[in-house]
Amino acid sequence: MKQQFQNKILSFLILVFLFAPLFSGAWIMVPSNNITIDLTTQELDGNFHFIVKSQVLTCDQDGNNCQSDWVDYDQFDLQTQGLSATKTISLDRGNYMIIQDELSGLNLQPVTCVSDFVPDIYTPWIHDSFIQQENGITIYPAGVWENIVCNFDNKKITDKTPVLIVPGITGTEIEKNGELLWADIVRLMNPLMPDSFIDPLAFSNDLRPSDLDVSILDVIGVKDIQGIKLFDYTDGLIQEFISQGYKENETLFTFPYDWRYGVSGKYADGSPNNQAGKTNSDLLKEKIDSILQQTGSNKIDIIAHSMGGLITKKYVMDNPTTHKINKAVFVGVPNTGSVKAVKGLLWGDNMGVYFGPLGLSDSEMKKISANMPGVYDLLPSQQLYNHSDSFLQTIDYGNNTFTFPQIPAGSDIDIKDLDYQEYKSFLLQDNNLNQTAFSNFENLHTQDFDNFDLRATGIDLYAIDGCKTATMTKLIEAKGKNMLGWPLRGYSIATLDTGDGTVSIESSTNLPINKNNKFYSLIADHSKLLSKDGSRQQIVNIISNSNLQVSPDIITQDVSKCQLNGKAIEVFSPIDITVIDQFGNKLGLAEDKSIVNEITNASFDILAGPALPEASQDKHKFIYLPTDNNQTYTITLQGTGTGIYTINVKDIQNTIETKTETFSNLPVTTTLTGTINLSNNGSPTTLTIKETPSSQAITLLPGDYTPDTIPPEAIIEFDPIKKDLKFTPLRQGFAGQAEFDPDVVIKDQDDTITLTDKAGNTTEIKLKDKNRKITMKAEIKSIKYNNKLVDTSNNQMNFLWLYDKKSNLKMLTQRVMSKNGYNILAIYNGANTTLFGKDKSGYIMKTEKGLKILKVTTDKGNLNWNY
Repeated sequence: MKQQFQNKILSFLILVFLFAPLFSGAWIMVPSNNITIDLTTQELDGNFHFIVKSQVLTCDQDGNNCQSDWVDYDQFDLQTQGLSATKTISLDRGNYMIIQDELSGLNLQPVTCVSDFVPDIYTPWIHDSFIQQENGITIYPAGVWENIVCNFDNKKITDKTPVLIVPGITGTEIEKNGELLWADIVRLMNPLMPDSFIDPLAFSNDLRPSDLDVSILDVIGVKDIQGIKLFDYTDGLIQEFISQGYKENETLFTFPYDWRYGVSGKYADGSPNNQAGKTNSDLLKEKIDSILQQTGSNKIDIIAHSMGGLITKKYVMDNPTTHKINKAVFVGVPNTGSVKAVKGLLWGDNMGVYFGPLGLSDSEMKKISANMPGVYDLLPSQQLYNHSDSFLQTIDYGNNTFTFPQIPAGSDIDIKDLDYQEYKSFLLQDNNLNQTAFSNFENLHTQDFDNFDLRATGIDLYAIDGCKTATMTKLIEAKGKNMLGWPLRGYSIATLDTGDGTVSIESSTNLPINKNNKFYSLIADHSKLLSKDGSRQQIVNIISNSNLQVSPDIITQDVSKCQLNGKAIEVFSPIDITVIDQFGNKLGLAEDKSIVNEITNASFDILAGPALPEASQDKHKFIYLPTDNNQTYTITLQGTGTGIYTINVKDIQNTIETKTETFSNLPVTTTLTGTINLSNNGSPTTLTIKETPSSQAITLLPGDYTPDTIPPEAIIEFDPIKKDLKFTPLRQGFAGQAEFDPDVVIKDQDDTITLTDKAGNTTEIKLKDKNRKITMKAEIKSIKYNNKLVDTSNNQMNFLWLYDKKSNLKMLTQRVMSKNGYNILAIYNGANTTLFGKDKSGYIMKTEKGLKILKVTTDKGNLNWNY
């Protein structure tokens, strides 16, 4: 009790010290702070009224339950002469708020204050602090006898054309019954929180929202956590406009809208505020009319980012003589679409949306995008195909062994660049995308729409487009089968071009515009173009005719500077890759496997690798690293599975691929670590790896083969032509898939079959009986890997066959049993094959016409089966 009482007394004394002049006259001390008001005005003298408020602390009689309030303390007038005035006031110890009454025709800029007191010891209770208030400043003085000077600067309010910011896809917050869905960064950053909490954002097949309780909030400004800024979408741009005398909701506005509907989508029945049947361009018209009515202006200036530019273009096309737009600035607008949208619909993509160390998982994006009109509206159009040729290539391995990304020389593999109609069929027929949404996309992206000239309607049009960031412009889908006949698919990026990482320069510049009104951002990041340093000042200069400084190293009108010069790294895994530049910026995967990209003008894309049906897909990584400013990088690798990997390192000069260095078909396990050392000054790229933490590091040149400790496996099957067993060597390929290994030598000594790979690893399969061609039977006795015997006691493989006098196969019995819990018996009677048994799919009893041959696959001593 005594200690608690002492703590209360101490707390009370601290409060008394901070708020001494506020309790009663008995506590007023000698004035201890001199505050000088330095008042300036622009073009107009006048009398300014100031109100001083003090912070009062009120407690109950026990000194508990204290509450603080702001009360009037003093007031005074200042008359400017020669556009300035000064007054010094003395204030007691305490906290104060100084407010200036507005003077008609003038607008107070953010107040700046300086102090001559620097505390010896910083504490969160006692320190200099100046907090901006509406038309004033709050002052928390730091010490005794402190002199503070605050500048109140009043700018003349000019007749400004109101400005409207139209955001792009994902640029507006969305909630459900008060719960923030997009973008709840706390949940998105939590690796233990699945992204499925945003499932209510999805649409159904009829292009209606799956959940009608979802509604929009505000345009995203800045996203931070505990003061740490993660992502600035519009806030930096808004603050730049405010510095030029614009006021939010008076001369500066934003257009929040439900980006899921895109340009072509019509709001569903049951939508709030009588929106049913309307499009976002209809709502944009209503927003513009409302702003003009509020402000009394007859024109508006528009800044449109990404999909917001397509909505603006549709609005102008629908209202060519009544649009009431003065200036329009298009920022990173995909005028003819983006290949990223194809990736988003087929395999998932975060569409350039990530907030510092977090991102939207590809799989979740694919799920919620499946029927979302906004994503379809961003697909590459016929016009983009006409200008840039194919943006989708298919590779069909047919009956060849799937060896993606390598294509064996002389093989009959079908490689095809799809034309627009084939691309359309690929999406709708082969991948079952929403046909209605695609039709709406095509009805939107007509030639007239894609090439629409906004200048012809009287709009003063400008554009700022990102460049110097590698942007995918062509994708590859490869399909085939593995040695067991299971279907596989793999994906890759065929070509990169300059752009902002999401929108290619080919698409963004498909806009009729005066050359002098065209600008390029050399530090390009699609989702950050509005508020990024350089582009935001250029936007404000265009709109307000200001002269904010813009570095020519960031913004240029010379498109020849928009070239890629760097390294493109392709990782066909199972391997993760992390890049750190010389400043400590990171590119790679976060803990939740979302993309982290902090390196200027670098890009990182992930595509699905080959996988069996219902298996977890491996991930191929595609990285671009700029080198034209002598950047240096530390690149590390970490194995994520068992199999093989291939790494291609490509030199990109003036956006043209000049050289490729390849490290192909190297073995990997989860213990493998390594580094990539990029070529420099004529020296080749090298790969340094360690197979285990305790092993010795090995440095490889392109084309080298690393020592391999993984022994080969085998397919064992009956060959009716040879009238004997056949052994086919396998290796672990991408994602652990079995692939034919042509480098394995097989030595068949009747009851002992030995497989030896290029690295000297061996697999020995021992059969119980000799002379199997005479006895016409075979049964596994043991398996050794690198001379080490493995346990096969719970596995069985038995073959028994019989030919008639005419050498026709009369009977074949095949049995395989595994410790994995299956037991299969196949009996061929000369005409049909009957299968009995049980596996993971359940009980099996069926008869197939003709001969069905079981393929028994060894797997680290276990046995798998297929036919």
